[in-house]
Amino acid sequence: MAIRLAASEDFLEPGQRLVLPPAARAIYMRRGRAELLAAGRRTVLAEDCCALAVGAAELAGEGEVWSFELAASWDEADRGRIVLAMVLDRDPAAPVLLRADRIDFPAGAVTPRHGHAGPGIRRLLQGRLFAELGNERRRIEPGGAWFESGEEPVVGRNLAPASAFVRGMALEPALLGRPTFRPWTDHDAALPRGVSPRLFLDEVVTLPRAGAA
Repeated sequence: MAIRLAASEDFLEPGQRLVLPPAARAIYMRRGRAELLAAGRRTVLAEDCCALAVGAAELAGEGEVWSFELAASWDEADRGRIVLAMVLDRDPAAPVLLRADRIDFPAGAVTPRHGHAGPGIRRLLQGRLFAELGNERRRIEPGGAWFESGEEPVVGRNLAPASAFVRGMALEPALLGRPTFRPWTDHDAALPRGVSPRLFLDEVVTLPRAGAA
């Protein structure tokens, strides 16, 4: 049994209406403005805002939309809009906590070595980061996406005057309202985190079944 966590992007042209298949989504307006219709409710998304949509959804407006999607089933035909996807070993019928937030790095910021209490995908909005992901070393540019299982030690270094990423995480419902950050050692726990988080949403959801509207 598995679910898919994916980071996607969609580009809206004026007058276009985009129909998204059923999933649980944190929909982030990267630039522009759009109207979201989901579960019979309309939400206006301004730039740097995020909204939850569970089930099928429609978007209309203009701009660039980034989403973090949790799905119990998926069609490989949507690969053109998927930036990064990971299959997670998880019961598709079980509730899951979908958390979306933004992390800002001031100049010179370095995070202590740490893990997290669950997996997530990050995507860089601006700036430049050097990330140590377990044994991997990566220089991340704007638009770049990466996955953290939470189980490997991670260090992030800001290489720009200011950097920021947005993140979508698939967590256990018991973590609702609780931090996921886990210092790797007691020494790491004593170090400043050096970043500013901003929570967009933290919601326990049940993933739509295949064929659900």
